[in-house]
Amino acid sequence: MGEPEKTKRIRTSELDAYEPDEIAERVLNIGVKKTRYPAYKTLVLGLMGGCFISFGALYELYILAHPQISSSVSIVVSPLFYAVGYIMAFIAGAEIFTTNNLSAMAWASGKVTIWDISRNWLLVLLANLAGAGFIALLYFYSGLVYMFDFAVVDMAKTITAQKMNFNILQTTVIGIFGNMLICTGLWLAMAGRSVTDKFIALLVPVAAVPALNFQHSTGNMFQFFIALITETETVDLELPSQVTFWAVTTNLFFVSIGNIIGGGVFIAIIYYFVFIRETRFD
Repeated sequence: MGEPEKTKRIRTSELDAYEPDEIAERVLNIGVKKTRYPAYKTLVLGLMGGCFISFGALYELYILAHPQISSSVSIVVSPLFYAVGYIMAFIAGAEIFTTNNLSAMAWASGKVTIWDISRNWLLVLLANLAGAGFIALLYFYSGLVYMFDFAVVDMAKTITAQKMNFNILQTTVIGIFGNMLICTGLWLAMAGRSVTDKFIALLVPVAAVPALNFQHSTGNMFQFFIALITETETVDLELPSQVTFWAVTTNLFFVSIGNIIGGGVFIAIIYYFVFIRETRFD
């Protein structure tokens, strides 16, 4: 008798990467799973996600502000340290608003409702915000925020002001680019079977976000908090735009909209039509 159809597929080594269609199925199933978490679990994991991402943003800030690191070196190296926070969050199983936008695939497949994913995204976004605020406050009260003669504060305010210096359309498009890279990095990481695979797959796409001046909402939060709660003694600090609570809120709103489009539409929905919908109609 012939071998059952199911077992005729080529058996791959446990070390081989998942195929693109297998990644799509994994992303779909994880999206369904995440949207069905109870609220307390979503909030706790979102809080942890905001904390981890903030550590990466702080690492980037420290490298950029360090007086013994040349600007040319810090520009190249700091995005890699920024990516470490995101890698920690992903591997540790934390919840991040931007990568959860991939659950749009679960909605497109009909497995969850628009309410399910909207609820999940809102809870995670708020929890990420709380986590980032918590780390920013701890860092502020540690006294380390004023290291290097206020250079850390100056850098946080400069980066924040630069991110504010765009109109609504530009901010949204920058958010689209940011989450296309973040979600592509996650997609590549989902192909891996080991921690090493995931680390390497995430590193460059995530590092490209700050390197190319793109934005994602959770990654913006820590530096925004630092810029808002600190004062600087540098009287000649020239900022391209004002750092205010309203400007920060507006930025986070429109960057989040762009993130949803970039990750939810340009990655999740497109891959749904390529790998999930087509397969089910074959």
